[in-house]
Amino acid sequence: VKPAFPFGFGLSYTKFEFKDFTAECAQDQVAVSLRVANVGDYEGDAVPQLYVSFPSLLPAKRQLKGFQKLRIPKGGKADIVFIIGQEDMSYYDEEEGRWISATEKGETVTVSIGKSSADLVWSKALSCGPASVTK
Repeated sequence: VKPAFPFGFGLSYTKFEFKDFTAECAQDQVAVSLRVANVGDYEGDAVPQLYVSFPSLLPAKRQLKGFQKLRIPKGGKADIVFIIGQEDMSYYDEEEGRWISATEKGETVTVSIGKSSADLVWSKALSCGPASVTK
């Protein structure tokens, strides 16, 4: 059964533009940043959402790992940074009886920003090993 509305869906009286995306691995964390601009005619609330996916997460497609509600005036902008750690890129392995991170397994982690789970406006695949730095 297809849901009437995707997870994270919301209505607004104004329009927002998500832009200037970056994603960077540093040590055991990933920082994802973006700018949200209110390009509509009214003040409003935007809720950018951060999703994470990696091969071992299957059968799930992605998981919500962060969101932030931003009140932005007409013509205004706001910058936001999401920081996620190894626990946000992990899954429980029943055979091993422990949590394992995707980076521990050498898997590529995809971070995505969206307005809802079905409206992803940007994604980036990262290989974040213990000594890697990716921009």
